[in-house]
Amino acid sequence: MVRMASVDEFLYSCGLEVLHPGGLRKTDEMARACGIGKGKRVLDVGCGKGVTACYLAQKYDCYVVGIDVSERMIEYARELARMKGLEDKVNFRVADAHNLPFEDNSFDIVIAECTTVLLDKERAFREFIRVLKPGGHIGDLEMMWRREPPKELVQRAYEVWEGFQTMTLKEWKGFFEKLGLVNIIAVDFTDEIPDMGRAFVKELGVVGLTKFLCKLVLRPDVLKAMLEYMEIFRKYKDYIGYCYVIGQKPA
Repeated sequence: MVRMASVDEFLYSCGLEVLHPGGLRKTDEMARACGIGKGKRVLDVGCGKGVTACYLAQKYDCYVVGIDVSERMIEYARELARMKGLEDKVNFRVADAHNLPFEDNSFDIVIAECTTVLLDKERAFREFIRVLKPGGHIGDLEMMWRREPPKELVQRAYEVWEGFQTMTLKEWKGFFEKLGLVNIIAVDFTDEIPDMGRAFVKELGVVGLTKFLCKLVLRPDVLKAMLEYMEIFRKYKDYIGYCYVIGQKPA
């Protein structure tokens, strides 16, 4: 089975900049709720191509460190920072979210987007909290279950999306509470994104869509994976939603 990272890289190569639902608009909304501002130190977990990190650094004049397990994604991210002249504001490195290479209390904000559903959440969030300064915020934007999913959906998503495991919004909030985070905000924005397919086509544009289709003919492995993804969204669309959850580390 083709890896999700390979699909992401394929989509990036076709011109997509942001792969998570809601795009930079939701990133911005979540970051503002986390108290982002000038001089803040931000950790972007699962940074991918570096779009979020560069966007936040440029807009808010903050310092962002992006990490990803993919060396190729980090190379893309560093090139993007060079192109935007942000090398003094953003730094990218290969790292594992379960074992962050940073000192305790290093960041004001930790953000993750469509990443923690593929991680060991207990281990990863303990690391997020460890590197977060007292009073700092964690913001996580992920897919969620709109209601309790059938077992076949949970198993299918786990198999096709390489270990994918998510929760209902209530369960996400409870998870943050269990970790000892406070002032929790949990936002369901599913209804703002009625059709991911249309959003995908709109972002690609005519040129990007043509490039996508031409490239897809040469990558039957990616085509097969994407058809499997689409089938899950089609068959179980009433169960799949999108949210972000924010929690604060006690001062």
